[in-house]
Amino acid sequence: MSLSVNVSRDEFLAGLASLQNITGKKGTMAILSNVLIQTGTNEFTMTATDLEVGVRIRVASEIVTAGEITLPARKLFEIVRETDADLIHLELHENNWVKIAAKASAYNLAGMSAEEFPSFPEYEEDQLVEISADSLKELIDRTIFSVAQEGESQFNLAGVLVEKEKKGDGYLLRMVSSDGHRLSMMELPVEAALDGLAVEKTTLIPRKGVQEIRKFCEGHSMVHLGFNKKQAILKTDKALMIIRLMNGDFPDYRNIVGTIKQENLVAIDRHTLINAMKRMILFTEDRFNAVKFHLEKDTLMLSSESMDIGNAKDIIKVGYEGTVMNIGFNGKYFVEALQVMGSEQVKVYINSEESPCLIMGEDDPGYMSVIMPMKI
Repeated sequence: MSLSVNVSRDEFLAGLASLQNITGKKGTMAILSNVLIQTGTNEFTMTATDLEVGVRIRVASEIVTAGEITLPARKLFEIVRETDADLIHLELHENNWVKIAAKASAYNLAGMSAEEFPSFPEYEEDQLVEISADSLKELIDRTIFSVAQEGESQFNLAGVLVEKEKKGDGYLLRMVSSDGHRLSMMELPVEAALDGLAVEKTTLIPRKGVQEIRKFCEGHSMVHLGFNKKQAILKTDKALMIIRLMNGDFPDYRNIVGTIKQENLVAIDRHTLINAMKRMILFTEDRFNAVKFHLEKDTLMLSSESMDIGNAKDIIKVGYEGTVMNIGFNGKYFVEALQVMGSEQVKVYINSEESPCLIMGEDDPGYMSVIMPMKI
């Protein structure tokens, strides 16, 4: 007999919960649905991977006998979640069967040999820098919504571009995303010394990896971040995440942003525009969410129409001194770009009826969103 451990139900559950998105993916390898459990000194580690994102978590425990095994992550999570015991005992028996004891309850769960589990990627510890978890969360929240869905656009848009830039005595950390119809950019000054952060010309984190980074940062004030060997690394005192980076180039977003002159300005209350746009979307076709903008002096008229449902119109007072203009946009794109902002008043720049618009706000430094027009 090998592997015999006692572990707190709450700590075990928290660790298993954080692995469910990774092990829940249906793949060709059955073992990827399992979590690898390996004993250490006064703790065991749980490892999960889908070959794109890998996570390793340390859980404090009483190690009676050392060993290792892989168990179905979903079923193990459900067992631990449903028990009311404070302490759980795991014990490995013949043929990879594991007995789980919790108070008066006992379960026998079929595992798979740890030898079949994929090896965990290696990384360079000295290339990690400490950074604010809140900064990473803000960068992600302001860009994740405009990442291209898988199969929707070209492959290199299905992730977020990460850049660092020297600014005075410090650095800016920037994330950019685009699905080909819109673009979001967020940059933040960071107090951390990013000299050791090896950001390449094109450092692209896939959508799922970005989502997992966002979750990984929850409950932490600081994390360690690094990029090497075509992978992103995040680390805390009890957890490690390694994400395989994407190959390919990202569009020249600076050229796109540079074509928009910040001259033809529409100044508008952000909440008013969000609410009006939500009303317009009720009468649009689901796929395109086409909303027509009619601009004239200090007035924006929004309208939408569905052949099957009907039509809608809304008139909003704005600050606008330009010429009369008619232009169409995807209303959903506007709502998503505006919802992550904090400014009461937003600035919308539109050069012409064929030009993309640029959205910014004085209380949202470092953030901008570009939305391409559509024919209506």
